[in-house]
Amino acid sequence: MEAPRRACAFAYPSLLGLLLLALPRCYLAQAQPADEARLLLRIKRTWGDPPVLAGWNASAAGAHCTWPYVGCDAAGRVASLTLATANVAGPFPDAAVGGLAGLTHLDVSNNSITGVFPAAMYRCSALQYLDVSQNYLGGELPADIGFRLGTNLTALILSGNGFNGTIPASLSGLGNLQHLKLDNNRLVGAIPTELGKMTRLQTLWLANNPFDAGELPASFKNLTNLTTFWARNCNLVGDFPRHVVDMPELEILDLSINMLTGSIPLGVWSLKKLQALTAFRNNLTGDLVVDDFAAMGLTMIDFSENNLTGVIPEVFGHLENLTYLYLFSNNFSGEIPASIGRLPSLSTLRLYSNRFTGTLPPELGKHSDLVYVEADDNELTGTIPEGLCARGKFWTLTASGNRLSGSIPEGLANCTTLRALHLESNQLSGEVPQALWTLTQISIVLLRNNRLTGRLPATMCSNLATLNIESNQFFGSIPATAAALQVFNAGNNRFSGKIPASLGDGMPLLQRLNLSDLGFGEASILRGLVEENLIGRGGSGLVYRVTYTNRFDGSAGAVAVKRIGIAGALDERLEREFKSEASILGSVRHNNIVRLLCCLSGTEVSLLVYDYMDNGSLDKWLHGDGLGGHLTARVRRPPLDWATRLRVAVGAAQGLCYMHHECSPPIVHRDVKTSNILLDSEFRAKVADFGLARVLARTGAPETMSAVAGSFGYMAPECGYTKKVSEKFDVYSFGVVLLELTTGKGASDGGEHGSLAEWARHHYRSGGSIPDATDRSIRYAGYSDEVEVVFRLGVLCTADLPSSRPAMKDVLEILLNCSEQTHQKSKTERGLEYEAAPLLLPQRGSRRKQLSNGTGFGIEERSDFDSVI
Repeated sequence: MEAPRRACAFAYPSLLGLLLLALPRCYLAQAQPADEARLLLRIKRTWGDPPVLAGWNASAAGAHCTWPYVGCDAAGRVASLTLATANVAGPFPDAAVGGLAGLTHLDVSNNSITGVFPAAMYRCSALQYLDVSQNYLGGELPADIGFRLGTNLTALILSGNGFNGTIPASLSGLGNLQHLKLDNNRLVGAIPTELGKMTRLQTLWLANNPFDAGELPASFKNLTNLTTFWARNCNLVGDFPRHVVDMPELEILDLSINMLTGSIPLGVWSLKKLQALTAFRNNLTGDLVVDDFAAMGLTMIDFSENNLTGVIPEVFGHLENLTYLYLFSNNFSGEIPASIGRLPSLSTLRLYSNRFTGTLPPELGKHSDLVYVEADDNELTGTIPEGLCARGKFWTLTASGNRLSGSIPEGLANCTTLRALHLESNQLSGEVPQALWTLTQISIVLLRNNRLTGRLPATMCSNLATLNIESNQFFGSIPATAAALQVFNAGNNRFSGKIPASLGDGMPLLQRLNLSDLGFGEASILRGLVEENLIGRGGSGLVYRVTYTNRFDGSAGAVAVKRIGIAGALDERLEREFKSEASILGSVRHNNIVRLLCCLSGTEVSLLVYDYMDNGSLDKWLHGDGLGGHLTARVRRPPLDWATRLRVAVGAAQGLCYMHHECSPPIVHRDVKTSNILLDSEFRAKVADFGLARVLARTGAPETMSAVAGSFGYMAPECGYTKKVSEKFDVYSFGVVLLELTTGKGASDGGEHGSLAEWARHHYRSGGSIPDATDRSIRYAGYSDEVEVVFRLGVLCTADLPSSRPAMKDVLEILLNCSEQTHQKSKTERGLEYEAAPLLLPQRGSRRKQLSNGTGFGIEERSDFDSVI
C-alpha cells in the first residue's frame, strides 16, 4: 500500500508544489508584522476608541509590541492580547482579530462585548487560550466549533454570557483542551456524552445552565484528569453520580442545586486530592457512611438542604484543613463530635435545622479563628461554650430553638468582633453581662423566651438595630436610647417607670406593645372609607386617603388606608397577604420603606394604615395613567427631570438594600414595580406593598412559594420554573424600574420583544444607540453619560440568569456614584465624560478567593453571614 501512495504523491508534482507554496502565503496574507499595528487600531476603532486604549496610536505604529495589553513573540508578531476587565464595549472585532496569525492567547473577559461566538478565531490556528467570559455574547455555539478551532487550544472559557442552544458535540474534537468553562449561560438540551472523550480535561464548568433534566453521562468516568468539576444548578437527576469516584485527580466537586437522589457513594471519601465537596440543595438520603477515608485535605464539606440522616462521622473531627462544615437543613441526629471543636482551621460551622442532641463542642473557638456558629432548631442542651471568641475573630452565634441552659458567658459578652447573637427560645438564665451592651459591632440581639434578667443600659451601642428581649425577666426602666433601634420588642418583662417620650415617634413593634400613641382613632379611620376618598384600586383591595384631626394637638393630618377585602370574608390569599404585610412592615423601619402606623383586623375586612405620600406612585409620574394623589380625575404631570429620577432610584435601592443585606433573615419583596414606589412631598422614594413579600426561612435558606408571584414585565424568568424565593427576584424587577426611568417606556412596552427588559437587552447587544432609547424629556438635559450608566445597569440587573445579576448593595453603590456625578455637574461642565462603566462589570473576583492551586473556582455566597473560598 505504501508504493501506491508514493506514486500518487509524485503523480501531480506541480499541484503538490503549488499547495506547499500556497500555505505559507495564506498565513502571511493574514498579517505581516508591519501590518499588525493597523489591525490593532481597527480593533480600537471597533470599540469606539476607549480611553483605556489611548496608548494605541498610529504615531507609534512601529512599536505596537510595546502597546498596553499587547504581547509579541520573538519574530515581532502579536502573540497575546490581554484585555480582561479593560472596560471595552461593542461588537467583537472579528476581521481584525482573525488577521493576527500568530495569536496564541486572547483574553477579553469581563467587558461589554456583544455579538455571537467569534468565528474569526478559526483563522488563528496557533491559538492556545481563548477567554471571552463575562460579556454580552449570545446566540448558539457553532456546531463545528470543535473541528474549526485550532488543535493547539488548551483553554476555552465562555462563562457568563448569553449563549443558548445545545452544547456542540464537536467540542470533543479539541483533543488538547484542558480547561472548558461553559457556566452561566442559557444552554439547553442534554449534556453531550461526547464530552467524556475529552480525556485531557482538568477543568470543566457547566454550572447554572437550564439543561434538560437528565443524568450525568456515564462517559464522564473517562475524565480521569479532571481536577475541578462544577455542575451546580444543571438540572441533574438520578442518583449521586458514582463515576466521580473514578476521577483520582479531583480537587473540587460541586453538584449543588440539582435533583440528585440516593446516598453519597463510599468512594468519594477515598479521593485523596479532594479539597471541596459540595452537593447542597438536592434530595440526597441515607447516612454519611465513611470507609477507607483518604480525603484528608478537605477544606469544605457542604451537604446542606438535603434529607440526610445519621450522625456526623467522627473522622470529620480529624480534618486539619476543614474550614467550612455545612450540614444544615437535614435530618442528622446524635451528638456533635467533640473533636469538631478542636479543628485547627474551622471558621464556619452551620448545623441548624437538624435533630442534634448533646452539647455544643466545649472547645469551639479555642483552636481556630472561628467566625460563625449556627445551630438553631436542634435539641441541644448544656451551656454555651466559653471560648467561642477566644481567638478574637468571632462574628455570629445563632442557637435559637434549643434547650441550652446556664448564662451568657462573659467571654462571649466581651467579644468585640461580635455582630449577631440569636439565642431565642432556650432555657438560659442569669443576668446578661453589661459588657454585651457596649459591643461596638453588634447589630442584632435576639434573646426572646428565656429566663434572663438584668437592666438595659442608659446608652446602647450605636450599631445595635434589633433587640428582642420579650418574655424574660428584665427589670428597671426602658432607656430613651431605645428609640434609635429599628426593632425593639420588650414585652412580658418586669420593666417599670415611664415610657420615654422619644418612643412615640414611631416604632411599629412598640405600637403592638402599646408603647406609643397615634394621633387618630379607629373611628376616624372607619369614617374615612368612602368613595370620595378613594385613590387607588389593586388586586387585594382599595386604597383611601383619610384625613383626621390629631386628638392630642388638634392639627390636621392624613393617612393612607389599604382595605384588604371588599365584600365577604377574606379568602386565604388575601389573609396571607395581610399577615405578610403586617408582619414585615411591623418589624422594619427605614427611611425608604413606607411606614406602617397600625393595622385593624376583622372577620370580613382588614385595614393597614400608612403614612400618606403626597406625590403618589412613581408610575403615575412616568406614564401618566390612573388617579393622582387624592384627586378624583386623571392628571397630567410634568415629566420628572433626571436629577429627580436618579434620586428616586437611589432611594428605592436603599430600601431594597436594607431589606436584602441589613435585615436578618433577609426580606424579598417579590413585587417591585413603579406603582409600588411611592413619593413623598419632597420626592423621596418609599418602597410599598409588601403583600407578596417573604422573609427567607433562615439566613442562606430559600423560602418557597406556592404560586407565581409578581407583575407581568417585572417578574424574573426563573419565577416560571422555580419555587425558590431569592433576592435576585427583586434585583430583576428593580432593573426594569431603572429601564423605565431612563427610557420612559412601560414594563410591558417591548414591542415585538414583549417586555421592556427583553427590548433593552436586544437594543444594547445589537449595538443600538442608548441616547436614541432615552426618554425624550431627559435626552438633551446634559446627563447623557449618567443616563447611559443607569440604562446599562438596568440591562445588567435584568440578566436571565440570577447569578449574573449584581446584589442590591452593588446596584446602590453604582447609583450613588452616578448621583454624585450628577450633582457635581454644572451647566458648563456637562460635556465631561463620566467614567462609571467599570462599576457595571460583574466583579466576580470580589466574591471569591483563589484556592491554593490557582483554579479560581468560586463557592458562591450562601447567605449574608457567609464566607467564600
